[in-house]
Amino acid sequence: MIPASGARRSPGWFSCSLACFAGTPTPVSPSRLGLLAALTGVILLSLAGCAPKTGPAALDIGQAQAFWSAFAEGSGEQPKSFTLNASLSFQSSQKSARLLVKFWGNLDRPLRLDLSTGMGQTFSLWREDSLGWIAVYPLSNQAFTHSDTKAALSKLGMPFPFGLKDLAALAVGRYGLIFPPAYKSVKKTAKGFEYTLPASSSVAVVTLDFEGKPIHLTGRGIEPWSVEMGEFTPAEPGRKPLAQKIQLTTPGGLQALFRVKKLDLGTAPMEAQLLDLPLPPKAKHILLDREGEFKAPELP
Repeated sequence: MIPASGARRSPGWFSCSLACFAGTPTPVSPSRLGLLAALTGVILLSLAGCAPKTGPAALDIGQAQAFWSAFAEGSGEQPKSFTLNASLSFQSSQKSARLLVKFWGNLDRPLRLDLSTGMGQTFSLWREDSLGWIAVYPLSNQAFTHSDTKAALSKLGMPFPFGLKDLAALAVGRYGLIFPPAYKSVKKTAKGFEYTLPASSSVAVVTLDFEGKPIHLTGRGIEPWSVEMGEFTPAEPGRKPLAQKIQLTTPGGLQALFRVKKLDLGTAPMEAQLLDLPLPPKAKHILLDREGEFKAPELP
């Protein structure tokens, strides 16, 4: 009780009042300290469990599935044919070159691709259909054929993991032509959703960014090839953003950069005569499916 005015106060009252005002803690026994620490830990763990998860570990499986469906299946009317102009630069430990590309055809094939130098000189003419690949090299008067485009290019010293249909699908955005309709598993990373594909797919992993655009592909094997895709076009009504840069790196050290300069899409297939590539009558015809010595054409 506070002493009445004019009453005599003991010295102990003043010191006790200051101590209480300053909040001097009441002594707590060690056993009570342990109990308080345990309770605090339980409360913190409970709050952590209720807090929303953030960062790469917070996988929204519904969003991941929606992104993959839009990627693999597409929506709306899909293009059936295309014409594009591009540049192709590639470099290895032994050679390098930069070529101009004209690429056109039907997404379900046939497909045509012409390579020329910056001076306008034709280097090679390619065609791919369901039966295989043919390439004409006017400068060396040679014509090569093979039932598989990737195997043919590897024999010619250009080990690309894609055929013309694969490249067309990536450039035009018809991803369902080369990727399976379902993935095996998915996880969230700092860059987007990383999808692992079934063993039947030649591509092991596809990464879609947080807008659903494909930004990275990984092949199979102990030292797999990889592809970076970027410089996407702006989204337009009825047309998804398309990669204008497709950059390949292989285990053997080959680096290839495909840059799309101009792209026109068609809703109807092209006429067959626009996709023909007859063998020159006097060209040396080399069957790459068979064993035998041959000289690959020199890069310009």
